[in-house]
Amino acid sequence: MLKSRARSLRYAAVCLALVSATGLVMTSLPARAETTISDLLPDDVNTTLSGSYLAALSATRANDIDAATIFFEDALSQDPDNALLIDRTFTLLLVSGRIDEAFPLAERLIQAAPTNRMGQIVLALKALKAKDYKETAQRLDKGDRGPLANLSAGLLSAWAAQGQGETDGAIKIVETLQGPDWYGVFKDFNVALILDVAGRHDEAMKAIERAYKTDASSMRIVEAFARMAARNGRVDDAKRALLDFSKTSAGQPIIRGLLSEIESGKTPAPLVSTVQQGAAEVLYGLGSALGTEKGGADLGIVYLRLALYLEPRSDLMIMALGDMTQNDQQFERSIPIFESVPKSSPLRRNADLQIALSLDALGRSPEAIKRLSKLVAANPRDFEALTTLGTIYRSNKRFTEATDVYTKAIGAIGKQDPRNWLLLYYRGVAEEQNKQWPKAEADFLAGLALAPNEPQLLNYLGYSYVDRGINLDRAMDMIKQAVDLKPNDGYIVDSLGWAYYRTGKYDEAVGQLERAISLKPDDSTINDHLGDAYWKVGRKLEATFQWAHARDLDPEPDAKARILEKLAKGLDKVEETQVAAAATTTATDATAPAAKTEAKPATYTIGKGDSFWSIAVKVYGDGHQFQRLIDANRDKIKNPNSLPAGLVIDVPPLVKAP
Repeated sequence: MLKSRARSLRYAAVCLALVSATGLVMTSLPARAETTISDLLPDDVNTTLSGSYLAALSATRANDIDAATIFFEDALSQDPDNALLIDRTFTLLLVSGRIDEAFPLAERLIQAAPTNRMGQIVLALKALKAKDYKETAQRLDKGDRGPLANLSAGLLSAWAAQGQGETDGAIKIVETLQGPDWYGVFKDFNVALILDVAGRHDEAMKAIERAYKTDASSMRIVEAFARMAARNGRVDDAKRALLDFSKTSAGQPIIRGLLSEIESGKTPAPLVSTVQQGAAEVLYGLGSALGTEKGGADLGIVYLRLALYLEPRSDLMIMALGDMTQNDQQFERSIPIFESVPKSSPLRRNADLQIALSLDALGRSPEAIKRLSKLVAANPRDFEALTTLGTIYRSNKRFTEATDVYTKAIGAIGKQDPRNWLLLYYRGVAEEQNKQWPKAEADFLAGLALAPNEPQLLNYLGYSYVDRGINLDRAMDMIKQAVDLKPNDGYIVDSLGWAYYRTGKYDEAVGQLERAISLKPDDSTINDHLGDAYWKVGRKLEATFQWAHARDLDPEPDAKARILEKLAKGLDKVEETQVAAAATTTATDATAPAAKTEAKPATYTIGKGDSFWSIAVKVYGDGHQFQRLIDANRDKIKNPNSLPAGLVIDVPPLVKAP
């Protein structure tokens, strides 16, 4: 779950280098494109080389790109020949989209190292935008090579050749590129676009067909295929491709708009019509792919910034840059990027949705809700706006409002839509959190009927059953199935471990929870769970360590209070206190004064429909104590899910005798 935090510039290392003996610290300001170093420091503090460098490193670790850029620029001004500072500043200028300012640093980089890959690519793109295709090719030929550099430089070189009218030479450059299997689709796609720009439409159609057969899930490939097919008289093929794509990407307005255009009898324009647009497509495609790779966000953002340098009016590329920045949790930076999508663009609604998500992540939920409410008011059947609004309500614990909005979203898409399982799941979570278990269970079961192999549904419903002490065998099967489907999901593995814990299988719980920790080491809840399991198997020192770690991972207030209590008293005492409190609450609920001192029954006769959970509620006032009943009656009941009416079971005392 995203946790909103106000961004600040608290760089401890910088204070040592920059702050005078008066104890002044840097001013905390939200970084803006026009921010200067004087905005970040008190008026009477002068910068130093070491101070600015340390500040830049600290800002980089804090993911504050604007401040990092400013401090690296200042450090570079004090040591202009430092190759490391040149490289860092150059990269950050690219990430910030300040491409024109990066050109002089690119020149300095290649003076020191002529094969510097990114330096040569950036200067090549400057030449390509100016239509100096000869210089473009020369620079691209000088950069060092690796799988990515080889492909990007090769494809850009091909477009430079096309710019000089050498179509056959351009195709030869692409076809001779050697590399991993994933090169293939990029090669076919760019060959198709080059041939289309050159007017060789039949050959272009064959190339785009190869790309489409390789990857029919790529929106840009589908769009290019449909545009070429429609312009080549294959209207039915174009419409079929767009309709097939829409089945899995119903919210893509570009595809919907193109389909509407073709259905109205219009001939669509080509995807690209200039060399600059073609080169931008190279950078957009590679940048988008990089963003999906672990650790590839920074380079992906650079490629998208360079794509927009060549094609600044591309709303699709703006959206891709905003998405990648948002996914990198640079929420404040993503908002102005999304805001730059024109109001008239078919992607503007998508931009508003993403702005709302960024606002919510920054803790500005009222602004997010207001923006989404406007979208819903404009189109009450806007499924995505409704779903996003419901999710923001739910994340802010406004469960009744979330349930209402999810209900409207379900009504907006119809009962047979396959996406209903997700809405049923979301609504079920809101209902369960709002203590409306019968409604929640009905939604979870309805969702599973639509999507029986969805791990989120299986996990949540199975865990809920375990937590209530009902349907235990089925619950465990559900959670195990969820783990089989997503074995590397730390949260689902945690559910399995906690299910073992709640059913008294503590050794099994430890094994699963240790695995969950290896998958999600920084999750407070999982660390807390493992601490409880360690305590139950007698590993009390390790339990204390896990609780302390959970405490330091910013848990929710209620969870933190319980963790602190366990650290102070131990799990046994905490459980005894909770049971005693539950007993007191149950006694004071009775109207007769005698009920306050009435002893709990030593036995209980099972009635029709009873479960261990419901019995625990009756005799202890707390359904979570069902495990005490199971442990005390293992010799009487073989299947905890099947309680025979009329059987008398033992009820162990709540609190140990003094």
